[in-house]
Amino acid sequence: MKPVILPSLIVLLTALAGVACAEAPVKQETPEAAPSAPVFSHAPFHALLRANVEGDRVRYDGFKSATAFSAYVAAIGAADLTQIPGKSARLAFYINAYNALTIHQVISNPGMTSVMKVNNFFKKRIHKLAGKMVSLDDIENQIIRPTFKDARIHAALNCASVSCPPLAPFAFTAPQLNKQLNQVFKAFALDNVRNEVDPNAGTVKLSKILKWYAVDFKKAGGAAAYLATFLQDGPRKQALLTSKAVSYLPYDWNLNAK
Repeated sequence: MKPVILPSLIVLLTALAGVACAEAPVKQETPEAAPSAPVFSHAPFHALLRANVEGDRVRYDGFKSATAFSAYVAAIGAADLTQIPGKSARLAFYINAYNALTIHQVISNPGMTSVMKVNNFFKKRIHKLAGKMVSLDDIENQIIRPTFKDARIHAALNCASVSCPPLAPFAFTAPQLNKQLNQVFKAFALDNVRNEVDPNAGTVKLSKILKWYAVDFKKAGGAAAYLATFLQDGPRKQALLTSKAVSYLPYDWNLNAK
C-alpha cells in the first residue's frame, strides 16, 4: 500500500529545503596570494659608504671592522638573480658588487699600497657573486659592459686607485640609477684633475680610462664628445668638442686610501 503524502506537506518540505540551502551556501576557496619576492638590500653598503668615503679618498679600516660589510659581501655571493628583476636593479646590483668586492680585496691584503702590487688583482677569480666564482675583470668586462652597454659605468666603478673616478659616497639603487649615473659621470666630466681641459690653450688631456675603453664611446663620436654631452655650453665644453690635440694623462695606481 503506497503512503499518502498530502499536497500541503509536500509544499512545506520543499520550502524548508530551500531555506536550508539558502542558509548554507557553498564556501568558495580563494587562492592565497603568492609571497612577494624579496628585494636585495643595498642599505648596509650605502651606510658604510656614507661613513667612510670622503671626497676621492676611502677609509678602508671602516669597512674592515664592520660586520655589516662582511654580511653584505656574503649576501652578494649568495644572491639569487631571479629575485633581482629588471635591468636597472641588475645593473645597480653589479655596480655595487664590483665596488664592494674591490674594497673587500683591498682589506684582504693588509698593507697594500697599490692594486698593481697585488698579483692579478683584477683577474683572480676569488670573489663569489650569485653562486659563481668571478674576478673583478669578469664583472666589468664579461657582465656589465656587454650586457648593459652604458658608458656611464666607467665613472661608477671604482678600482681603488688615485686616478680612478672617485668612489661614490652612496650605493646605486634601481629607482635612482639613471640620476646617479648621470651625477657621477657629470662630476667626472668636470673633474680637471682626471680630465684636464685648458680652453685657452685648446688642449685636452683625458683619463686613460677613456682610452682603454674607447670602443664604448665610439657611437658618441669619441670620449671627448661624450664628456661634452654632460656639460652646459661654455669654454670647457667647446674645447672638448673642437680640440685637435687630445692626449691622455698618466694613471696613478696608488691606493686611494685616506
